[in-house]
Amino acid sequence: MKIALCATHLEKMILPQDREYIGVDHGVEELLKQGITPKFAIGDFDSLQNRQTLENLNIQILPERKDVTDTHAAIDYLLSKGYDEIEIYGVTGGRLDHFFAVMCLLEKYQDIKLKVIDQQNCIQLLKPGIYHIENKDYYYFSLFALNESSLSIKQAEYTLDHYLLKREDPLCVSNEVKGEYAIIENSGNILLIQSRDA
Repeated sequence: MKIALCATHLEKMILPQDREYIGVDHGVEELLKQGITPKFAIGDFDSLQNRQTLENLNIQILPERKDVTDTHAAIDYLLSKGYDEIEIYGVTGGRLDHFFAVMCLLEKYQDIKLKVIDQQNCIQLLKPGIYHIENKDYYYFSLFALNESSLSIKQAEYTLDHYLLKREDPLCVSNEVKGEYAIIENSGNILLIQSRDA
């Protein structure tokens, strides 16, 4: 099952209307501003500007002192309800420590489809395999190794043939799809960032 999660910082992004959403903390207000009623709201709501926002919503209030972020708790909740495809909006524009925590969650939950999306980027983890990266919504793509990976790239501006990409190697930043899709083959976990200009 698929669902979208809205956290705090949407900046000027207009959310797609064809999804079910849950609101995480201040993300509830962001959803309501765009005319979207969340299916569920979760968080400690410490950053909520108006608690009346929560009236008539299905909510789970978390303690302010806890060992996980509100976003982490929300993902755990969604997994317990059987969701296996989650889009995360609103986590890239604020505190870098919270953004990095979400990047860690991509690796922690690598067995589900988890994407971080903002108005210019889509970030996801690719496990070992062969992938087609479409030239649809994003013009550029970059790849970063989370562990050593033999990497091949075809049908792109910059191609590779079984290159050993290491975690500290930024070689694969800002590539471009040639044709309908690029072909990626990797032996380790890599981070895929698809981007477009503002």
